[in-house]
Amino acid sequence: MVRVGGDVDAMCSRCELILAHTVIAMVQGRPVKVQCNTCRTVHAFRGSPAGSHPRAAPRAAREKKSVLSFDEALAAKATAAARPYAPTTSYGHDEVVSHPTFGLGWVTLVRPDKVEIVFRSGSKTLIHARRKS
Repeated sequence: MVRVGGDVDAMCSRCELILAHTVIAMVQGRPVKVQCNTCRTVHAFRGSPAGSHPRAAPRAAREKKSVLSFDEALAAKATAAARPYAPTTSYGHDEVVSHPTFGLGWVTLVRPDKVEIVFRSGSKTLIHARRKS
């Protein structure tokens, strides 16, 4: 049974994968707003809780997407080219970064002064491209 605060698998609009999400809001027993447990993006629910919709299985089969673990997603990246994290270094989207505390991760969002990086422990927003004083 799905409830607010519970977990549900849904298509994440940022990660573009079916991942575990936390239910934030429900209407008439159906999730309408969820938060991705990987990237922390809040968005409308895209999917159906298991068994709640008769077309749920065929739709999932048509999407042909599967849930990837952190290790599987990281294995698809160029981990040998991982650069060590430093606040003065600039990073690009999907670049693999090696952080001394959080380990390996990849950049999911780039802003002028900050990057969002997914690590095994979760998504972190870190500064980058900081000028040396």
